Amino acid sequence: MFSLSMAIIPIFLLLMAGALCQRLRFPMEGFWSGVDKLTYWLLFPALLFYKTSQIDFSNPLLSQYALILLCALVITAIFTFVSAWFVKATAPTASSMLQAGVRFNTFIVLALAGSLYGNDGLIYAALGASVLIPSVNVFLVVSMVLMHGKPSKSDRGNALYPSLPKLLSGALIRNPLIISIVLGSGLNLLGLTPIPVLSEMAELLSKAALPMVLLAVGASVRLEAIRSVGIFFVLSTIARFVVFPLSIGLMCWWLGITGLPALVAVLFGVVPTATSAYALARQLGGDAERMAAFITLQTILCVVTLPVSVWLSQMAFN
Repeated sequence: MFSLSMAIIPIFLLLMAGALCQRLRFPMEGFWSGVDKLTYWLLFPALLFYKTSQIDFSNPLLSQYALILLCALVITAIFTFVSAWFVKATAPTASSMLQAGVRFNTFIVLALAGSLYGNDGLIYAALGASVLIPSVNVFLVVSMVLMHGKPSKSDRGNALYPSLPKLLSGALIRNPLIISIVLGSGLNLLGLTPIPVLSEMAELLSKAALPMVLLAVGASVRLEAIRSVGIFFVLSTIARFVVFPLSIGLMCWWLGITGLPALVAVLFGVVPTATSAYALARQLGGDAERMAAFITLQTILCVVTLPVSVWLSQMAFN
């Protein structure tokens, strides 16, 4: 447990450093929003492209790996829907609960996988991201549009109100993370990787991605967003930190998967929800203020829950 904590502590110190820099407006006002764009549009896509271009798609374990993560996604979503219905949550609150339950912070997953399990762990984490990022985006966009009902006539006539096809195209076709995954995986399957110069450049960018991403995630934490979140936060957090990883663990046990693939898969269920959930809540009519509180509180809470969860998974699967 001590060695595990020592591996995780640097990640949280970077998160705290980012939050402190944002609080002090260092080095200047608006700097961290620029860093956030840099990591989202350049550094992190380069990391995903480089890692997916290295995946061995001939490994028969990969289809089982995808099945594990997608089944966990479905189980967690069902739990969240039932929980929201039970506490009579409004549609905007329920959709924010859903995002808090099924979304995951890919940046922290990759940082943990690399810190704990090295390059092999990073490759499995990139594989999991290639499965879950498009799946979660499609699922959430469709679910939130259906949950919030059809737009009124005035909304349908408003050019600012996006249709479902436009929302899906925005979530998928124009998402740099998905584009990088498709390019890396596609070129890999065609046997065209590594690509001279381009692969080396992507590798250099990938080395800068994780520390910059963690600083940017820390800078996005907003303590002032916390209000009385009550039972909605409790249920969505149970979905994120209990139901999702437990579903992954049970699926791994059922399929007889142990070792590194199982350990990395569990990481997708023990990290906080993605900071991008706030933007989607605003765009699709979710409870954006409560979503910001969920993101902040889960990020703080996982400082305690994450080492314990990873230790338990190592006891079970290592």
